[in-house]
Amino acid sequence: MSLLTRLATRQLWSQLRTTEWRALLLASWIAIALTTLLAVLGDRLERGLLRESAALLGADLVLSSSRPIAPERLDGLPLDGIRQTRVIQFPSMVGRGDDLMLVSVRALQAPYPLRGELVTEPPGTGIPAPGDVWVEPRVMTQLQLQPGDQLEFGYQPLSVSRELLGSPDRGTGFRSFSPHILVNAADLEASGVLAPGSRANYRILLAGPAEAITALNRALQPTLADYERIHALSKDQPLTGNALGNALSYLKLSALIALLLSALTIVLALRRFSLGQHTRSALLLNLGLRPGQLIRVYLYQLLLAWLLTASAGVLTGYVLEWSVYRWLADLLPQALPTAHWLRWLSGPALGLALLVLLGLPPILQLARIPVAHLLRGDAPPRDRTALLMQGLSLLLLAATLLAFLQAPLPALGLLLFLLLGGALFGWLAQAGLQACARPLARRLLLGRLLLMRLRQQRQWHRLQAAVVVMLLTLLSVVWVSRADLIEQWQAQFPDDTPNYFLINIQPWQKDGVDRFFAERELDTELYPMIRGRLTALNGDPIKPQLSAEQQDHNTLRRELNLSWRVERPTHNPLVAGQWWQPGDAGAISIEREMAEELGLALGDRLGFDIGGVRVEGEIRNIREVVWTSFRPNFYIIFNPEALQNAPATWITSFHLEPEQRGISRELLQQFPSLTLIDIDQVLDQLAGWLQRLGDSSALILALSLGCGVMLLGVTLLQALEQRRFESALLQTLGVTADQARQLDLLEFLLIGLVCGLLASLSAEGVLAMLHQWLLQIPPRLHTELWLALPLLAALIFVLIGWLIRRPLRLDQCYRLLRAG
Repeated sequence: MSLLTRLATRQLWSQLRTTEWRALLLASWIAIALTTLLAVLGDRLERGLLRESAALLGADLVLSSSRPIAPERLDGLPLDGIRQTRVIQFPSMVGRGDDLMLVSVRALQAPYPLRGELVTEPPGTGIPAPGDVWVEPRVMTQLQLQPGDQLEFGYQPLSVSRELLGSPDRGTGFRSFSPHILVNAADLEASGVLAPGSRANYRILLAGPAEAITALNRALQPTLADYERIHALSKDQPLTGNALGNALSYLKLSALIALLLSALTIVLALRRFSLGQHTRSALLLNLGLRPGQLIRVYLYQLLLAWLLTASAGVLTGYVLEWSVYRWLADLLPQALPTAHWLRWLSGPALGLALLVLLGLPPILQLARIPVAHLLRGDAPPRDRTALLMQGLSLLLLAATLLAFLQAPLPALGLLLFLLLGGALFGWLAQAGLQACARPLARRLLLGRLLLMRLRQQRQWHRLQAAVVVMLLTLLSVVWVSRADLIEQWQAQFPDDTPNYFLINIQPWQKDGVDRFFAERELDTELYPMIRGRLTALNGDPIKPQLSAEQQDHNTLRRELNLSWRVERPTHNPLVAGQWWQPGDAGAISIEREMAEELGLALGDRLGFDIGGVRVEGEIRNIREVVWTSFRPNFYIIFNPEALQNAPATWITSFHLEPEQRGISRELLQQFPSLTLIDIDQVLDQLAGWLQRLGDSSALILALSLGCGVMLLGVTLLQALEQRRFESALLQTLGVTADQARQLDLLEFLLIGLVCGLLASLSAEGVLAMLHQWLLQIPPRLHTELWLALPLLAALIFVLIGWLIRRPLRLDQCYRLLRAG
């Protein structure tokens, strides 16, 4: 070990006794732990949802359609060396005994899959044999199935032969997260669950050499119909990674707060450390140490500190990642692969960047300490070079954080919000402290001293208030939204809101379904439904008449569900125009938002392609549609005379009380081919996602609160010498040690109460905006925040101040004043 290394090691062990170095190590540890957590968890999600695209697709190329694909669809295309198979996927209710469950069904034919593999228990190959079904663990658990049990699937009972542990080709949208069952395509006809007009997704899976797949992709593109889409490895991921990707971004943005606080804590700790090293650095330089060697000594100390925190941070990150993954495991579509080993180095790498980038400017300043400092106590000169180094280090650190977050715009937006919000609340807190201290100055013995203290310490008070108010605001919003927003979102629906959707009702089944509901006195109404694509406006193709933004509107990119009615739906009030009279064959009704966003008005004529037949109608009225009403709603409703010859299925929704759930069982027994969607089950799954993501974010924000507490301790330490000098002066003038302590604690209590009140106000504002704009429900007052946050903030300040404050004896006061 070299002389410089030994010197750095000895100095480090002595520095570990100081509060600033302990704060620096704790801040680095939290930053490394959080970075490791998010890097590893993100890599597992990315590898599971993005990198293993071929396995997730089940193929190299997928042709997807909302309509049945003709057997000759690929005739005339280059298929040399290409393997192919077909899959049909659709939602359906399955049951065992009196228990029902909504699942996503995949009907397969061999060979399947073309890429990836099906993981089952017991292990095996191939696909389910006719009469067999493979089900995922969630289905086994909820329906209490055992291997060999019968699962009711329409008219065809199937035998559970294997448990499905993992599978590719899960489809798109919410169906990718629904529990899956695999059946043989040969069982579809006997089950009767897939009838004309059913909402199913039809896919052709294709696999082969890369050149052949590329050529086939190019040949397929010009032949695509409006209802078809190609999923290719180069640009599409059929598994809905957006939900998990957004979840990861949410957690990363939450971690940005902790990382920024960690960086700020490190900056202040290093600043305090460097201020205390002036004499030591001048002495070492006077003893013959060159400036370059002095820089190496301090860099060695930072590297040794990094080694300590990196080891602890990676271990903590592993525990956190394991905990979060276990917490979310039963909501993930399937087990995720292990992370790449390099991801475990992300946390230590970011920790090293934090320490070096933030530590280098003060270390370079120490190397410029004049030897005369030993005699005169001169501080190192601050010139443009030092300021440039600090600015460059902060820019490099910001670039490092943004590169890690991989979401520069949201991260910059959050950073701007934190900076502006922090500045605003720092100023408000300072004004609030002054306003509170003035009456105290007239009533309390220590009041005037407190008012003077607040004026002297306003710089640190603004920083402390900004950190505490923003932290408590974000933590409160996440904590309250875990339950409050979900409960209020669910509470906005009346007690009789429909909780079941019934679809795929065929025309010959309509009368029987009507009688079924009438016999059980259920209030429901069947709506016809037909699919069509909007193609024309006032006799000309619609897209050339619209702006680029309008052309990307959702109603133009897919087939719409159309309906017809004689009378206006009672839950769709008119906002413009009049409902039609009998005989008005060309009239249509349009939903308000669609009309506004596409620039449509009363009198416009819209053309639709319905199964290859052109149908046109004139807008006679505009309806207000509440899509969250859980009733059948449509963008376009026709006069019945316009679509009377069009083939259609029927749809309805209805409400069942818990004690009436047996009716759903009877319904599927009489009509096994119908699709019954349990809305409560879907909402529970979505609520579970929101709750657990909120819990994970609350965990990260709790660590952020720990960073904030450390930061407060460091900022109080920065002003501690001034407080100690004031206390020494006051005690020599006759103030007792208890009164000096009371003055400090009164200051901490006051700033805590003010910060807590501002945090309550800020949290209420953010929650009100979330209620009003996101969930569209009436805001409400959270009285528990107004009670808890001031007490919590006051407790934090008083506790920190009590822990770091060292009382002074009278002899210590004399020595401190003589020392200046």
